[in-house]
Amino acid sequence: MARVDYYTLLGVDRGASADDIKRAFRKLALQYHPDRNPDDLDAERRFKEIAEAYAVLSNPEERARYDQLGSFYRPDGAPPTPEDLARALGEVFGGIFGRRADAQAGEDLRYTLSLTLEQVAEGGEHDLKVPRQVNCRRCESTGAHPDGGRRDCEHCAGSGKNPGGGRLFKPRCPRCDGRGFVVVKRCDRCDGAGRHGSEDVLRVKVPKGVATGQKLKLRGRGNEGLRGGATGDLYVLINVAEHSLFRRRGADLLCDVPVTFAEAAMGADVPVPTLSGGTIIRVPPGTQSGKLLRLTGRGLPTPDGKSPGDLHLKVVVEVPSRLSDEQRALLDKFSRLAEPGTHPQRDAFRKAVTRG
Repeated sequence: MARVDYYTLLGVDRGASADDIKRAFRKLALQYHPDRNPDDLDAERRFKEIAEAYAVLSNPEERARYDQLGSFYRPDGAPPTPEDLARALGEVFGGIFGRRADAQAGEDLRYTLSLTLEQVAEGGEHDLKVPRQVNCRRCESTGAHPDGGRRDCEHCAGSGKNPGGGRLFKPRCPRCDGRGFVVVKRCDRCDGAGRHGSEDVLRVKVPKGVATGQKLKLRGRGNEGLRGGATGDLYVLINVAEHSLFRRRGADLLCDVPVTFAEAAMGADVPVPTLSGGTIIRVPPGTQSGKLLRLTGRGLPTPDGKSPGDLHLKVVVEVPSRLSDEQRALLDKFSRLAEPGTHPQRDAFRKAVTRG
């Protein structure tokens, strides 16, 4: 929605001809060009507004649409939004919606929080150092130096309203953007922006069992708004780091457990890791490589508080990569002493190959 009256910006009446509009634009563009007003912080904004007004009023179709829609006109042709309607009513009734017409909402922020699997299992609170924009207390967000940095707007006599506006919808003053004053000396704390950077330490509570890609919302912890505008929110994006031992599948964990040929063949008690510390599992005699053993409830907790996941342990029989002469002789003897049925899978495979 147009915040200022385009005709008032150019200083022409609504019945002005195309030539009148062009002459007014050229005169004002020369007067308010930022290069000619280096000490006037409003010059660049004023110049852009004049250019926007001329772009609309110099186009017959856009001008007709603007004359029809008035303060609800938008250059992109979109219909009025709820904010547009609230702004218009706020200008009429003096901000009965609890915000000023020139309020500017603060931006939302994103922060990536990296967690280990152990931290995911435990949950808890984390302190975040978040760079954000906060209102300048030194100039009270006006952008003007506290010591004589602003003066009343001459165009609206400090009212903030456009003196050339209508009786009902009176747009804000195009010179001061509705603030009633112009900045003549910047605040040395925020450099005239009304806000400045600040690194705040914010605490976020992370529930147990979160996963990569989940978002946690901290309402009102984004950038602060200007002139009474709402503060943005902070979205904390979860990233769970890869673990050296565990792979995650939802709330379940998977872990490869290397065992020797002898342990798999004769059975053994094997130490294995869990997220809460080590434990011992029994590998039954004759366990084949790839066999999954399960520890119920030793996976990850779930955010909804339901039963935790399981820990699945995959037995991987490790074949020796080097053998001594003695070891080689013992294995050769074992192979020769092997009775039928010692290796049923191998025997069945070879029979199938022979038949094929």
